[in-house]
Amino acid sequence: MLTAQQPLALQLRTDQTFDSFVASSGTAAARARQLAQALASGRERTPLYLWGPPACGKTHLLAAALSTAGTHGLRAAYLPLRELGADGAEAVKAFEQFDLVCVDDLDTVAGNEAVELAVFHLYDRLRSSRGRIIVTGSATPTGLGLCRPELKSRLGWGVSCRLEALGDSDKRVVLLRRAEGQGLNLGEPVADYLLRHHSRDLHRLLQQLDMLDRAALAAQRRVTLPFARELLEATDQPPDGA
Repeated sequence: MLTAQQPLALQLRTDQTFDSFVASSGTAAARARQLAQALASGRERTPLYLWGPPACGKTHLLAAALSTAGTHGLRAAYLPLRELGADGAEAVKAFEQFDLVCVDDLDTVAGNEAVELAVFHLYDRLRSSRGRIIVTGSATPTGLGLCRPELKSRLGWGVSCRLEALGDSDKRVVLLRRAEGQGLNLGEPVADYLLRHHSRDLHRLLQQLDMLDRAALAAQRRVTLPFARELLEATDQPPDGA
C-alpha cells in the first residue's frame, strides 16, 4: 500500500522548480505558478486546483511546491492518486498530518467512491489544521466524472487555474532547460531535430533526452546532430501520425 513516506520518489524530479517552469502563454499559467509558490512558502492557505491536458506542467508545479515548502520548514507530501491500489482510501488518510499535500491526477480515481470520500475528508482535515492543499486533474471539477458532490464542492472552495497544452516552441525551451540542468550540451539543432522528426509528446521527448544523455555519457561523446540521429533512428518508434 502506498504510504505518506513513499511517494516522493515515484515521479518527481529535483530540477522541477518554479524557476524552470515553462507554460503556454497567458495569465492563467502565471497565476497558477504564483499561487502555488505562495502556498508552498506559507503565505497562502486557499486551496488550489490545477487542471489541463497531459504534459502541461501540473506535476511540475507540484514538485516545485514540495521543494519550496521544505525550504520554509513546512512538512509536505506528494500524493499520486494514479498509484493508489485497492487500499487507496486508507492511503489518503495517512496524508492528513502534513502542512502541504500535493494531490496529483484526481481524474484517475473519479468514480471510486471510497477514494473520493477520503480526498474530501483530506480537504476538511487540512483546513481544520490550517494546512494547505494543491490538487491536479484533467478537467474542471464538474467535468471529472466525480460521484461525490461534496468533493466537487470542496474543489470549488479555492482557486481553479487551467494550464494549456504546450506548443512546439515551449517544448523546445523545456528540452533545452532540462538538458542544461543535467549538464548536457544539447544544442538547438538537436532540439529542433527531436521536435521535427520524433514524438511530439513531451513525456516521450524527455525520455529521448534522458536516453541521449546516458548514451553520450557511456560513449564519452558530445550530443551532436549525427550522434542523435543515429541513436534515435535505431531505437525510436515512428513519430506521431506516422
